[in-house]
Amino acid sequence: MWHFTIEKRTALVCLTAVAGLVALVSWALAQGPGDALEEGFKNPPDSAKPRTWWHWTGGNITKEGITKDLEWMKRVGIGGMHLADVSSGSGQTVEKKIEFKTPEWLDAVRHAASEADRLGLEMTIFSSAGWSETGGPWVKPEQAMKKAVWSETTVEGPRSFAGKLPLPPSNNGPIRNLRSGGGRGGPPDPTYYGDSVVLAYRTPPEEAGMQDLHPKATTSSGPLDAAALLDDDLNTGVAIAAPEGGGPAWLQYEFAQPFKARAISLAGRGGIPVGRVLASDDGANFRTLVEMPGPQAYRAGTVRTYAFPETAAKFYRVEMTAAPLTPAANMNQGPIVPAREFTLTEAVLDSGARVHRWEDKAAFSFLFEYESIPTLPVPATAAIHRSDIVDLTSKMGKDGSLDWAVPAGKWTILRMGYSLTGAKNRPATAAGLGYEVDKLSRKYVEAYFHGYFDSMAQALGPLVGKDLRYFMMDSFEGGMQNWTDETIGEFRKRRGYDPTPYLPTLAGRVVESAAVSDRFLWDFRRTIIDLLADSHYGTMDEMAHQHGMRIYSEASGISLEIIEDSLLNKSKVDIPMGEFWVRALHPEAMYYMDVRGAASASHIYGKKLVATESFTGGGYEAPYTLKKIGDYWLAQGVNRIVFHTSAHQPLDTKPGNTMVGTHINRNITWAEQAKPFMTYLARNSFMLQQGLFTADLVYLLNEGAPSTMPFWGLGLPPPVPEGYDYDFINADALLNRMSVKDGRLVLPDGMSYRVLVLPEIDRMTLPVLRKIRALVAGGATVVGPRPVEAPGLTGYPNADREVREIAADVWGDLDGISRTAHLYGKGKVIWGQPLPAILTAEHIDKDFESSSALDSNMSWIHRQAGDTDIYFVANRSDGAQNTEARFRVSGREAELWHPDTGKIEPAGYTIANGRTTVPLDLAERESLFVVFRRPAASTTRARPRTIGTTLATVNGPWKLSFPPNFGAPPEIQVASLESWTANPDQGVKYFSGTATYTKTVQAPQSWFHPGAKVFLDLGTVKDLAEVSIDGKALGILWKAPYRLDATSVLKPGANRLEIRVTNQWTNRQIGDRLAPLEKRVLAPAGSSAAGGRGSGPGFGFGNQTPLESGLIGPVTVVSVAAR
Repeated sequence: MWHFTIEKRTALVCLTAVAGLVALVSWALAQGPGDALEEGFKNPPDSAKPRTWWHWTGGNITKEGITKDLEWMKRVGIGGMHLADVSSGSGQTVEKKIEFKTPEWLDAVRHAASEADRLGLEMTIFSSAGWSETGGPWVKPEQAMKKAVWSETTVEGPRSFAGKLPLPPSNNGPIRNLRSGGGRGGPPDPTYYGDSVVLAYRTPPEEAGMQDLHPKATTSSGPLDAAALLDDDLNTGVAIAAPEGGGPAWLQYEFAQPFKARAISLAGRGGIPVGRVLASDDGANFRTLVEMPGPQAYRAGTVRTYAFPETAAKFYRVEMTAAPLTPAANMNQGPIVPAREFTLTEAVLDSGARVHRWEDKAAFSFLFEYESIPTLPVPATAAIHRSDIVDLTSKMGKDGSLDWAVPAGKWTILRMGYSLTGAKNRPATAAGLGYEVDKLSRKYVEAYFHGYFDSMAQALGPLVGKDLRYFMMDSFEGGMQNWTDETIGEFRKRRGYDPTPYLPTLAGRVVESAAVSDRFLWDFRRTIIDLLADSHYGTMDEMAHQHGMRIYSEASGISLEIIEDSLLNKSKVDIPMGEFWVRALHPEAMYYMDVRGAASASHIYGKKLVATESFTGGGYEAPYTLKKIGDYWLAQGVNRIVFHTSAHQPLDTKPGNTMVGTHINRNITWAEQAKPFMTYLARNSFMLQQGLFTADLVYLLNEGAPSTMPFWGLGLPPPVPEGYDYDFINADALLNRMSVKDGRLVLPDGMSYRVLVLPEIDRMTLPVLRKIRALVAGGATVVGPRPVEAPGLTGYPNADREVREIAADVWGDLDGISRTAHLYGKGKVIWGQPLPAILTAEHIDKDFESSSALDSNMSWIHRQAGDTDIYFVANRSDGAQNTEARFRVSGREAELWHPDTGKIEPAGYTIANGRTTVPLDLAERESLFVVFRRPAASTTRARPRTIGTTLATVNGPWKLSFPPNFGAPPEIQVASLESWTANPDQGVKYFSGTATYTKTVQAPQSWFHPGAKVFLDLGTVKDLAEVSIDGKALGILWKAPYRLDATSVLKPGANRLEIRVTNQWTNRQIGDRLAPLEKRVLAPAGSSAAGGRGSGPGFGFGNQTPLESGLIGPVTVVSVAAR
């Protein structure tokens, strides 16, 4: 590419395609004829081509449309499709719908697979109807996602108890008896209940129910009947209006005598409001016990117990100042929103000891981190002691009847079991809708797979594994699950001790002590995430392999709806995925960490590909818009683009059928002009699939659950210094894959790092700490704080002693303040020093740096393939950047590889002090590869400069013609170039499609000189342009700068210039919305298209005013010659 700035008539130009002709000729002679890297770059293989999601919407499917869709994909350079049958989407409707999994549907899938075979396309199918995720009507209730539930019975001994224990809540819902889900207007969904254990424990003497004291309840609006708040029913509640004059709303309990409380349980529809819990002795002077809502995750739970120091007071008040935080406000710490009223469904003070935030710790909901919410110590008399717990499971009959000789004292009997969460796959048509399968059970996931795929495998026969090659598991959006049938046995196997005595903590009770209870719940959460990875993703992957297939998966996705070990999940699948959007629905940090996590999983587990659900949250977008976004994500490690989405087009009507996401299909305006953009993506992907990612830092994620990339709070601590790159690693890969060699942290597949950065917490499991010790002893450099204890109960309390002993050995006398570095074995531990200083002291130079201007925005990534270093560099600024870029490479010459054209050229460079400096003249939003692959003949090579001279501006008038039946006149003449939206003719203003500019250009002989090239610069184009001169096509221009070499076709004298310009469907849709029905041009568009560019059902994106379109110019002719 080239760019220039005009000074009068002459300008310096960076023309990388023709710069240094003499050097280029000699350099070209040195190129080998069979260079696989060059060939793959110029002509990317199928493995590098983008894929696309291919949504079949609402049963609107035709075989003719299937064939046309796939032929178009092949024609423009899309390498494969991911078939998803969904209920969402609109725009085209066929009379005879084809329902999911019917014989007709299976026949359509077989037809698609056969066509994929004929065309050489990779076919993938989603893992369920809808996009999330493994559910369907064949999932039986007992196989569905489960939560722990319980009932309580209080008995006094000594006596003989013979009776039926109350059935725990058997309803579908997320916690206790909170109901959710339904039958979509039909019969209610089936429920299921199963027993787990029956435990009795001696009731601590501090337990006393506030309900028995009948406190007086009032609110800021007046007296209140609080029965709905005290009835242990999360489906009843009260509404408290916000005061009209402003100020907080409140609920108050007044006791006749001071009531001793240690906790309060609150529940609210929509979440916990912003506010405080207060106590007072006189009803006038209040002290704060709790600040609400406290730490919470992206999607917060609606039931929450806050423990606080024992307090005796006559008045307790819940003060509410703002509505529950939205996910975005919580993540971005945005402004709070006033509420018109507050709806509470529970407000109960507990006199007994409770685990602080037990609903989150027991995984009914969850938090990003738990270090900030420890349960406060409680007196021994307030806790349940293991010696006072009796397992009565064997004494209860199947009908719940229990016969037990109750010892002396007051006892609480917990009947513990499980019922369904009610989660279903979505958005699925009725024929494909059913329960999400139990994600923690291998046997149920296996049954799910057979129920989903056996009929498909039979219908497709030999096409399975040959043409239908992958399953796609999208982001999981089914909420939490904290129980499965085999939880106790799996826990015992994984944690090494019996969880049964500690199960009362799942109901919020403190067992043994506050610390022991928190530790057990750490182990409990860790068991859940291990089961999720092994039983769900691992089982699905194994089942796919049995059919010769593989799996793409976001495992489990950006929304983090279930606690997880993100990297462990992704290790179980063949192609880890993240996602990024055109316009964000979630906080931007979530996409960044999601993609970096997918890349890290691929790197640390020896996988080649990093795929992304790409360009979600868009609408009708220009390729240049997508390039601006995509370049950044390529620099974060992505090397396979999967478009979201190409909805199936059962018909040929315009603007086509659409589904949520950016519309990439055969009925968009630029469908037949898409190949240059697809090839650009394929070239980038090909290069970024080569060799290994290069990074100096590797960050160990928190071992606890969730163990995921930190997109909350401060993000990655400490931040990565500029000029370096990094990966994440989890405990599994650290323990089982990492070793040290020559001071580098190495993995079996060749990845290596210079520094291991520990999470900034002071707890670490013994296996991980022992591994850290071995790595440091072997020569590794480790940065992070000294651990002081283990997090769980495995090996407790001896594990804590060993943790302290190893820490004293490895960290020595470090305090992270005055003493910050300690040598151990061949390596060292550093605590308290900034990362840039550490890297400098370790003589680790920056991998990439540039001398760009203050307003520049450069992204980069480095890969190594044998002796070849490959750097992708993207100018993400809207202006040209002339920069000196320095690379951590020495002894090899630099080359510039241009993914937009496939051209390769030598670069100027200077080698000094172990690094190579390369001048880069990057046009607006230009990206390229700087490749080092051949020994340098000298330490410096100058790059010849070129001179650019503006020869002429091509002024009007222009003839502008429009296709028939698109609302615009057949032809108009424009005196000067401007956006179509500025034209007074409504048909031109709202035109969408391709219009043609023609003009005869007189080229004087003075334009032509030996050794000079003549370029045509179109100026501003919205959005694509195809240029021809005298009928000879010069190519498609789809991004800035809109320039091309016209030397071969332009001749002295008259030249007929034709420029075909294409915009998006957006403007015509806006015009149709404003026009009477009889004057509308397009077929009725789906809701995902009607909002215009960037729209999509449920996302609220879109433009209401037309977008600049057409050839805006100025059009100039430029002569370029080498100096």
